[in-house]
Amino acid sequence: MKDLDFITSKLKEENITAPDALSEENIEARLAQGTSVSSIVKTKKNKKRILKPLVSVAACIALVIGSFASVNALRDARFTRAIEGNTKNGVVYFDSYDEIKTFTGKMDAVTSDFDFGFFLPRVRNLYSTTAKSEIAVDGAMESSAESFSRTYTQVADVDESDIVKTDGKYIYILDTADGTLVIYAAQDGDAELMSKYYTDEDDCDYEEMYIDGDRAYLLGTEYDEGDEETRVLSLDIGDREEVEEVDTYRQSGAYSTSRMVDGCLYVISNTYTYDKKFIPCYTGDDGKFRKLPAEDICAFAYCSRPDYAVVGALNTRSGDSKSRKVKAVMGGADHVYCTSENLYVSCVNTEDYNATTIIKYAFDGVKIKEQAVGKVKGTVNNQWSFDESRGYLRVATTAYNKSGEQVNKLYILDENLKKVGDVGGFARGEHIEAVKYIGDMAYVITYETTDPLFCIDVSNPKNPRITGKVKIDGFSTNLVPVGEDKLVGIGYHTRTNAEWGGVERAGVKLALFDISDKNAPKVLDEKIYESATSPAQETHKAILKKGDLLAIPVTDKAVVFTEKDGKLDMLKEQTVASEFDRIVCIGDDYYTVDATGDTVNSFRIK
Repeated sequence: MKDLDFITSKLKEENITAPDALSEENIEARLAQGTSVSSIVKTKKNKKRILKPLVSVAACIALVIGSFASVNALRDARFTRAIEGNTKNGVVYFDSYDEIKTFTGKMDAVTSDFDFGFFLPRVRNLYSTTAKSEIAVDGAMESSAESFSRTYTQVADVDESDIVKTDGKYIYILDTADGTLVIYAAQDGDAELMSKYYTDEDDCDYEEMYIDGDRAYLLGTEYDEGDEETRVLSLDIGDREEVEEVDTYRQSGAYSTSRMVDGCLYVISNTYTYDKKFIPCYTGDDGKFRKLPAEDICAFAYCSRPDYAVVGALNTRSGDSKSRKVKAVMGGADHVYCTSENLYVSCVNTEDYNATTIIKYAFDGVKIKEQAVGKVKGTVNNQWSFDESRGYLRVATTAYNKSGEQVNKLYILDENLKKVGDVGGFARGEHIEAVKYIGDMAYVITYETTDPLFCIDVSNPKNPRITGKVKIDGFSTNLVPVGEDKLVGIGYHTRTNAEWGGVERAGVKLALFDISDKNAPKVLDEKIYESATSPAQETHKAILKKGDLLAIPVTDKAVVFTEKDGKLDMLKEQTVASEFDRIVCIGDDYYTVDATGDTVNSFRIK
């Protein structure tokens, strides 16, 4: 009943006393007698003058009871149900659709009454001064050796989709509002509109794209009578003035994310199982939308979610648009981390929303093979909480302890996703906002009211240890390395609200950290833009990195800066007529681009 303890502690802070009927002892007793959740928290209709605090009490207790009862039912069912098929390294394999149907049917049975538990994390977040956001952190892909910028990504040689791309000659913009691909020819600071390709598909929301040579790939979610399918639209852009459609690929589920590695596109989607739709589908070699073979579907041995993560691999350079392979794992996809050889898909366990399951795929082109499944306590902030090095997977998580308090931990797992070592218990009451791994060090940003940067030595997988920390006001959501021993934090300036006393976001903040001494990190400099916003606070893809030079949009300014002599050296603050979303660089020219493709401006640093 740890969730009841958590709610009780929060009610005490507000000086609210719950009725005796809603005490922990009475609730447990009535549940044991078979009393329904709705009966326990039911209020009489003729009770017109009910105090709002007590209504809140009942609502909170209802959520906890629903979670408690459903979690116990799920745990009991998990250990008693018969799993058809073979289990290896934590992965359940199936030989037939009947086995899958039996498995999904049992999953539906134990999760159909799980509505209250589903909302439990939202109850906890009510007590956070600032809601935790899904914000990406730093990537390692930069373009110092090239004459043009590329999307800033997490892993070198692993490309990521975005709304703006450049190949050094052209600028490509995907207008997500109507799915239009806009192409500009860019040279010497001039941008000439070449074409606009209208997809004219109201039933598909295109979200991101890739540019690979003379091909463009638009990815998004198609809606068809309540069903969701991920669509990949392949376009021939050899003639930038006359774009032509080449192929359309579909797979079950809403688009989640993707990666491109050496000409292969890996597409991940989420789809829920129900009734007859318990088998994911994809566009087969014959162009028909067909079911996945049973042998390409698996599940976590301790699966707690009846939804699939569908992973499609498409060879974009083979000349054969049908060169593809699709896998599906029951459990869903919340975050994806990808190296040049392995793909990790993680999902939150709905048993208590306080654990994360990870499945590891090895891939070689379109060949994909499940390798192992592992589980860690807590949830990850985003994909950047993961890092693979020397065969080990590092994972940083935030969990809730028995008192309902947030605690943070960093796990190290072996190639079979078995725990080798961990370090935890740091930054109690705070949650992780950003993680950056550099060599044998992990740098973790947590946040509640201040922004601590923790230095963690992970050189010994069996014994990772915290070596030092430093605090600063506000919090960073991206950590970008500059030079050999500096980190730039990009995030939020915060201040105390004079009216209600809480902490609020109040602008863009840049912070420069010295990490040369892992035992004593320092804050060297900071720059604040009051009342401003930046897409770089929300996604690493809005960061341009060329060597040690960084550029980000800040409201209506393009801010270009670097580190020099232990200070932030602001090289350029170019004012633009309106807000924009990305900055790309071609030669010495910087182009500001809005997401509609209507406006492209340019400037130079000098």
